[in-house]
Amino acid sequence: MDETREGDAGYDIIIVGGRPAGASLAARLGAQGRRVLVVDRASFPSGPGVPSCPVIYPPAIQLLEEIGVPERDYAAGALPIKDLIIEFDRYFEARMRMVEAHGRDYILGIDRARFDLALWKNLARFPTVTARSDFSFDDLVRDADGRVIGIDGHASGGPRERILAGAVIGADGRFSVVARRAGARVVEDRPAHASTVYFADWEGLSPQGDEVAPLVHIYATGRGTDVLHIPLPGGNTTICLHLRADRVDIGGDAEAFYLATLQSYAGVRRRLVGAKRVSPVVGLKRVGNRYLEAGGPGWALVGDALHHKDPVDGQGIYDALIEGKLLAEALGTVARGDRRFSEAVAWYEARVREETYPMFLATMDRLKRELYEEPPPLVIRTLLRWLLNDPAYQRRFLLFLSRGIPPEGWLPPWLMGAAALRGALGDLRGLLRRVLPGAVEVPALEAKAPLANPHQQTTLPP
Repeated sequence: MDETREGDAGYDIIIVGGRPAGASLAARLGAQGRRVLVVDRASFPSGPGVPSCPVIYPPAIQLLEEIGVPERDYAAGALPIKDLIIEFDRYFEARMRMVEAHGRDYILGIDRARFDLALWKNLARFPTVTARSDFSFDDLVRDADGRVIGIDGHASGGPRERILAGAVIGADGRFSVVARRAGARVVEDRPAHASTVYFADWEGLSPQGDEVAPLVHIYATGRGTDVLHIPLPGGNTTICLHLRADRVDIGGDAEAFYLATLQSYAGVRRRLVGAKRVSPVVGLKRVGNRYLEAGGPGWALVGDALHHKDPVDGQGIYDALIEGKLLAEALGTVARGDRRFSEAVAWYEARVREETYPMFLATMDRLKRELYEEPPPLVIRTLLRWLLNDPAYQRRFLLFLSRGIPPEGWLPPWLMGAAALRGALGDLRGLLRRVLPGAVEVPALEAKAPLANPHQQTTLPP
């Protein structure tokens, strides 16, 4: 592949990476009539193993509809997920019912191969968008002033090609080669509390309790390990180990480590009886939590290439889609002559921080609290049980995940205090019923939780 073929500047934009961030950006630019080339080293449908939480929430579904990708294109065979169970080791179980946000009262488990294929196939609707799979990006091309004006790359088994364009966008994931070649600086990094994740897909999993409809089952230990069970289209389930990174020692065999860890917890082991693993074990060590600079002369980043964080809240696909929307808007202002490229990148970077940073901070707080803090058993049996079973807490938690309320301050101290009081009173009522049958009831305390609209309130039963 020493030969290099040089093409002319036939494109306004080249996007390196054709998964959610790159494909959604290309669709929006195609709708603007921009001449776009999208390249991806994978072929679609790609195999298993994309390190991603396979859940999307209502705001992500809404963004997909905006670019012409309805649910039926990527979620065929999937049933809406309306219930979530948190099983806290041997201590207690909390059941939650999804609340409505952005017009939907459910979330979806997705098969990433099918999901990415739907976004890739959607690009064929846009006459000005060219999509090339099995094409590897090698390097950026710069002019004499250092501005990025194209890429060097090659199709599988083909000669090296030089393709020129007005700008190059890196949408090639958290280990972005475009970012490295561009010299993108890390502008914020949070390495103190990191997780390691391993996951695989399973078929024939035993139901959780009296489960009849698909539900998300989270097995929490309070000791640096969570096990997430996420139903997928067609009846399979992704089982994800979410682990405190500084305690993980796989001993050179990730698969053996994954399987042994699952078997070590009774609440997980009982669901594996008769089940079969149907995909390889895939993992990501020390998941990074960081932002890079958004762009420079002739280049920009989007999706995980720009900003990525722990998957504990399942927000990665939404972040990729909203960043694609913002970058398309920024690049549109350049095409219209309203902004210079550098001004558009600065605007884009500011809007991305405004849109994603509050959730980033909330995720960092949850990561620390749920993997790195180890509450005593007494606290688990009382305060945590009271909180996770409290209707007002559950409502705010689910609205937070669905971006139905702002991430900042989603769990105020007053809510924790009120949940503790309601829980203690509930325990007292239960005790009185057992030891003093017919005794006067302790009055229930109403649980009031603000909705997404701060001028509305709802009253929930204790």
